[in-house]
Amino acid sequence: MTRRVVVDENVPLAREAFGDAGDVVLVPGRGLDREVLARADALVVRSVTRVDARLLSGTPVRFVGTCTIGTDHLDIPWLESNGIVWTSAPGCNARSVAEFVLASLCRLHLAHRLDLSNAPRIGIVGSGNTGSALETVARALGLTVLRCDPPRQECEGGDFVPLEELLRASDVVSLHVPLVREGEHPTRHLIGRRELSLLKPGAVLVNASRGPVVDAAALLEAIIFGQDLSTVLDVFDPEPAFPTALAAKVGQLSPHVAGYSLEGKIEGTRHIREALGRLWQLPDWTPPALPELPVPIAAAPDASAWDGFATLVLSVYDPARDDASMRALLGLSDRERAAGFDRLRREYPVRREWASARLNGQNLSDDFLKLARMAGFPTA
Repeated sequence: MTRRVVVDENVPLAREAFGDAGDVVLVPGRGLDREVLARADALVVRSVTRVDARLLSGTPVRFVGTCTIGTDHLDIPWLESNGIVWTSAPGCNARSVAEFVLASLCRLHLAHRLDLSNAPRIGIVGSGNTGSALETVARALGLTVLRCDPPRQECEGGDFVPLEELLRASDVVSLHVPLVREGEHPTRHLIGRRELSLLKPGAVLVNASRGPVVDAAALLEAIIFGQDLSTVLDVFDPEPAFPTALAAKVGQLSPHVAGYSLEGKIEGTRHIREALGRLWQLPDWTPPALPELPVPIAAAPDASAWDGFATLVLSVYDPARDDASMRALLGLSDRERAAGFDRLRREYPVRREWASARLNGQNLSDDFLKLARMAGFPTA
């Protein structure tokens, strides 16, 4: 009997990657149910699908792969106790998230809310694959980095700092922790009323991890009462019917797409196909090569290197596009807003990473080219 692989329709190259494993059935991630899985041997999801006994009990599914770095949507103890092999894609979109954060900071730089040329301190909370990717690029650009990661500090030691110290000292606080509700180091409401009060005036808070990591009520209160704070939220509590009261006050919004570069999504597919291939002894699969992305550069003759660099970054991906799409949903009902949030993710336009860019421009300054090169743009 031919095997069947059920795949979230938002997984790129699903038919190409899993076609030799059996019949590929594409379904909406939030529309998965036991009826769809009644004859499935493998399930490939993204973060919108809760995979647990309610979904899988009584089905023939024996492999679950999530094309994401996070696993809080998987009931891992239940999967393992029922002999179901599971895997995730750690690090697959780490670079995408790092570039999202830096693009957001470039937006603030050009709006004169943050001076990137003055080596601001970026506090990175969570030093896993994603936080480390952001740290690498930030340090390459000459920015000052502070790191907080208690679990890693306990295991490795090193130059990590306590959360309170990081919050007080940082010009930018960027959150990259998994959602952990219990245990020694819970991250639910890691940033609450007290933590927000520790931030420097004019600080930037970026959450591209999980919505519940920030106490939404506390953040809304801080904004309403006039705290000098720039906010960038890619994730919300709850999703997909994100809270309009908070969203209307936030500086920059996006629909949980920080990791949605084409390269990151394809790498997620590759991770899961590789794991399934090992389990089912399938031939190796290599994703197709992607074309270069031509990027015309026309920096003003008197522009600073950082202004030119910020303009370059936003010419590849400008978060303002996602912000406008999200704000168009604010007046809708909960049901309509949730559907719109999912639609923005499902129909997300192609976004490329900086390494794909081919710069086309003349009379580019050495300082500008150095920044571009350090950030990972190919330069001659």
